[in-house]
Amino acid sequence: MKYKSAAISLTYIKNGESSIISKILTKEMGLQTFFVKGVRSKKSKKKLSLFEPLKLLHIDASFDKKKTFQYLSDINLASNFNNQSNKMYNHFVSFFIAEVTSKVTQENEQNKMLFNFVWETTNKIYRSKEKDPNFPLIYLIELTKYLGFYPSNTKLKNSFFELEEGCFAEKRAPAKTYLNKQQSMYLKSLLKNDDVLIPKKEKSQLLKELMLYYKLHHYNLDRVTSHTIIEELK
Repeated sequence: MKYKSAAISLTYIKNGESSIISKILTKEMGLQTFFVKGVRSKKSKKKLSLFEPLKLLHIDASFDKKKTFQYLSDINLASNFNNQSNKMYNHFVSFFIAEVTSKVTQENEQNKMLFNFVWETTNKIYRSKEKDPNFPLIYLIELTKYLGFYPSNTKLKNSFFELEEGCFAEKRAPAKTYLNKQQSMYLKSLLKNDDVLIPKKEKSQLLKELMLYYKLHHYNLDRVTSHTIIEELK
């Protein structure tokens, strides 16, 4: 089946002397894996830079459910960002978004709301002249809206965030996993879109706790590492 789609490049690995295997999130077909032959050669009509993390694209492709790798016939840049502010920071933020998104999306599962969220987030990052020191935390929180386990904000007066149920509780119960009171307070502030200054050590710990939150809801982010580089760039 041939189709056209808006798309977002996530990751790629080299294959052979001149080819790559690329994972691209498409609006129409969900996450797709493409074998792109010869793209690393000088004679290729397709530019390797289009497959770098978080490039916003338009693609022409074919889908065959019997095949492991799909066929990509054409690929073009949809948006070209000229903002040079925070170039290195944005580069690693792109890696972080791509890394996390590739871990939580399933092959061939269309999720247009999630796709639009990633697309709009990318636009926002590259058009902004300011760094958001809490961005990795905010992205992990907001992404849960599209995965089905966004934290409940109905009992924000309670002191402890319970990770399995995704809600705030007044007291800790046995055999449950909670954020401590300080971490819960930071999470509340982020849920309310408050400007909050989180110390580096506390931020790192909250990020680990949010990754645990994902794991408890069946999404394993253990091997995500790009957030550590972002922290060093601030």
